[in-house]
Amino acid sequence: MKSLKALLIVTLMTASVAAMAEGGGDGGDKVMARMDAARDTSMAYYQKSEKAQAVAAGKQAASDSVERTN
Repeated sequence: MKSLKALLIVTLMTASVAAMAEGGGDGGDKVMARMDAARDTSMAYYQKSEKAQAVAAGKQAASDSVERTN
């Protein structure tokens, strides 16, 4: 009886792992498309913020040369 339970557990685990690894029909293409769109949007935002920081850093450069007393 114990060996039958062990065999049943191994069989069920193998079947579930195989089903997860297959990955068909779960909308994987939709997920990848959404992920690509989100990455493109975030990269565009990041590039804009890099330019804004570069401009701000250029304006701060003049104030960095002032000697501080505190």
